[in-house]
Formats: sequence, structure tokens, C-alpha cells
Amino acid sequence: MGEPSTDIAPWLERWGLQPDGWPFQTIWTRSLLQPVRRSGQPCMLKLATYHEEVKGAAVMAWWAGEGAAPVLAHEANALLMVRAEGERDLAAWVAEGRDDAATEVLCAALADLHRPRGRPAPEGLIRLEDWFRSVERQQAQGDVFVRGHQLAQALLAEPQDVRLLHGDMHHGNVLDFGAAGWLAIDPKGVTGERAYDYANIFRNPDMATPLSPGRLERQLELVCRLAALEPRRMLQWVCAHAVLSLAWCLEDNLYPDRSIDFIRLAFARLDALGGSDRLPRPA
Repeated sequence: MGEPSTDIAPWLERWGLQPDGWPFQTIWTRSLLQPVRRSGQPCMLKLATYHEEVKGAAVMAWWAGEGAAPVLAHEANALLMVRAEGERDLAAWVAEGRDDAATEVLCAALADLHRPRGRPAPEGLIRLEDWFRSVERQQAQGDVFVRGHQLAQALLAEPQDVRLLHGDMHHGNVLDFGAAGWLAIDPKGVTGERAYDYANIFRNPDMATPLSPGRLERQLELVCRLAALEPRRMLQWVCAHAVLSLAWCLEDNLYPDRSIDFIRLAFARLDALGGSDRLPRPA
């Protein structure tokens, strides 16, 4: 199997771990993961290399296995959690025509994560206001950012039902843990309006599905019914989040993939609902 990374080695010794596969990096190379075993139990060692991931590790520990993968050890930027070994996969469900069933699982996962815990949340969490500064900085790039900024500021000015959020809810971040069911991984350590956490579901799990005819309308009805959310405000968050994702793509010099087409689709639906009638339009 080869020698483990020099960054990983101290944690293997400290927590009594045995490598159980090759280490690999998460998308955007913001964390290093090493499949391991501890006393025979399959686990995952995660070393965060980005501040959002460090905060997310603290959130995972705070959730204490309630709706999220159980954490066995946490220190600084290192997290040891139980490894998912179930065979079910939500993205595969969508490919098989079970899109609504996958959405139901994601909504149930968020409901578990958003429940009050009766204990203080981790300190130093990110606010949604901090994230949406990326949209503000991109306003010179076009009207879509102007409108997105205006919409986001209107939502952020009057937040509803503020919670500790997952921050990156999609089909690859809720995994099958066998008898323990579907559990979440990889939160970002952010707080804000509960509805925001559902917005990313609409843009996943691939490039084609979010743009398929009728999918946005069907998913909006389903999510709002399951999560007890008001459809127009939910759609406003969907639009704002899509513009934020586009802003992040530009900041990271990445191709914006499906963002532009989805933004057009979402704003068109919002206009049809009258959801932006109180917001000034860009010139």
C-alpha cells in the first residue's frame, strides 16, 4: 500500500489507525482523506486544509452523530469519523429515475441537522452575509450579479428561522451508513436562514437534471411541502445561491458549467411567481 503521507502519519499513530486504502483529496483540494481502520472498524480520517473545512469539522463533532456521520475523534484540523459502507447512492437514484425519492432523503437529512441541540454551537462560524460578499464584488461583471446582489441583500436583511447550516447539501454529501441510515458529511460551518440549505439541492446532482423540463417546478413543490417552506421565498434563495455559485466560479477561474443556464431558468420562474416584484431591476 505504500507509506502514508507525512501529514497523515502522526494521526495514524496518535489515534491507533491502520491505512485501509490510498489517501485522496476532496474537490478543490481543500481536504485530504485517508480510509483507515481502528480496531477493525472502517473509518475515514480527514485533514482539512481550508478554513471552511476546519469549521466544518467542528460542526461534525458538534452534531455528535445526530443526522451526520458519527465522529470518533476531533482535534485541530483532523477529524476521524465512521466510514459509510452502504451500497445505496443518491446520485445513482436520480440516474435511475428516482429523483423525487433522492430529494426526500436530502430533505429528511436537513431536518435532522437543523433540529435544536440544546448546547452551544461551535464558535467562529461563517455567516451567509460573508459568503454573499462574493456576489457584491462581481457586480461589475454584469446585470445577473447586480440582480443577484439585490435579491440576496433583501433576503439577508430579514432572515427567517436562522440555524446552524450544512452549507453544501447535495447528493454526494448524504451517504448510506447501512443500519444507521442516511447520514450527512462535509458541512461548511455556516449559519443563516434555514431555507438557504435547501437551495443547492435544486442544482444537483449533475449538469443535465436541474435543466430538465418541469424539474424545477416539481422539486420546488416537493421541497417546500417536506420542509414547510414558502415557495416564493425558497425560489428566491435558489436564485441567490445560483448567482453565488457563479461568483465563486469566477473567483476560482473555473468554467461556470450549468450556472448561467440554471440562473436564467430560476429567475424566469421567479418572475412568473412575482417573487422579485419589490426588488429594483438592473438597468
